[in-house]
Amino acid sequence: MKTTFISTFMLADSSRRNILSQSTLVNKLGVELSSGRKFDIGLDLGARTGESVSVRSEFNFLNGIKDTNALAESRLAVSQAAMDDMLTDAQAFMATLVALKEDPTTADIVKADAEGNMGLLVSRLNSQQNGYFIFGGINSANIPFADYSDPTSPNKVAADAAYLAEFGFDQSNPGVPGITAAAMTTYLSGNFDAMFQSPNWEASWSTASDTPLSSRISASETVATSASANETAFRELAKAYTMMSDLGNEALSDEAYKVVVDTAIQTLGSAMNNLTSVMGKMGTVQEQVKLAGERLDVQTNILNTRINDLELVDKEETSVRLTTALTQLETTYAVTSRMQGLSLLNFI
Repeated sequence: MKTTFISTFMLADSSRRNILSQSTLVNKLGVELSSGRKFDIGLDLGARTGESVSVRSEFNFLNGIKDTNALAESRLAVSQAAMDDMLTDAQAFMATLVALKEDPTTADIVKADAEGNMGLLVSRLNSQQNGYFIFGGINSANIPFADYSDPTSPNKVAADAAYLAEFGFDQSNPGVPGITAAAMTTYLSGNFDAMFQSPNWEASWSTASDTPLSSRISASETVATSASANETAFRELAKAYTMMSDLGNEALSDEAYKVVVDTAIQTLGSAMNNLTSVMGKMGTVQEQVKLAGERLDVQTNILNTRINDLELVDKEETSVRLTTALTQLETTYAVTSRMQGLSLLNFI
């Protein structure tokens, strides 16, 4: 026959352990009620913990892509706005050239217009977003396009050197009126044109990379989300504006001036076509990013629903359990208090 050992210490220790257990439960349920999530995911889910970890990892990965897409959309929007400005200016300048090409006396007006357009081209190609140059390609930390208005800029120095090498004098020399139409044609298709081709372009005009910035827009898609300042369209715009602003056009003979204007019109036409093509490609990428974002929203919503199913608690049920646990804890405190008041001396 076995008897259970009973003592004041055993009763007190049993009460202490009950209070500790109930206090822990109250604390756990209080945290669950305030946070809405299970207190210990691993303990509550058991074998399904791996699923929760996997789903949450995928959810965070896709959310990271969504953040990247937001930056890509912003970069594409800034790029499109900059190119739209360039196109608008080019169209206006083309209209000016066509209207004034038969009047060499307006060369000063055209020169001022060309200088202004070159300034805008420099400004737009050096556009920044979050401290990075959007037309720099993967060299986005460096200013991509040299400022032609600076006399010490490498592109201005190269243009002056090419003119001097071709004609033996600079653009303000009294010998400029003696340049023939044939000599100007040779220059424009030879040494002048070479300045806007590789490797001279990269040496004097642009530090941009041919490789554009790319972004992962979904788990399986990566697209180019920028344009490089080395695009043919930008070379042609720079070429046309330089042609009309820095060849000494004001002093050229009527025949030589006509050669310059006709060549500039042809170059501008090609530049606008190529610029429109670049903008079209960027527009296609913008649509891809938008559609990818919509798919990511659907995927993350599904994953979030599954995470909630696994990790969230029923607040109404938790509230009832917390109330019950508090009642039990208060009862335990009351019983313990009465037990601590018991003494054999009271009965002697």
